[in-house]
Amino acid sequence: MQFFMSKNKNSDKSQDSSNMSAYKLETAPFDPRFPNQNVTRYCYQSYIDFHRCQKKRGEDFAPCNYFQKVYKTMCPNAWVEKWDDQRESGTFPGRI
Repeated sequence: MQFFMSKNKNSDKSQDSSNMSAYKLETAPFDPRFPNQNVTRYCYQSYIDFHRCQKKRGEDFAPCNYFQKVYKTMCPNAWVEKWDDQRESGTFPGRI
């Protein structure tokens, strides 16, 4: 099972940021589009959705961060680095 960390909304802002009680572990939520255990499509689709959301709504649109959390949790780092390089060079195969 893979997890991502998010800041607790109820945590005291005066606490040291290294204090783990200020964070909670969450898993990527169930997505009915991907009912199987193989998360490859979920990973790829979340990566695409994040970049589409940012392109359409702007980089400051907070709801896009949901997709970023999911793909950073589900995708191997090597894939994300490869896709980032492909996007920068204009050879990324997906439609963003």
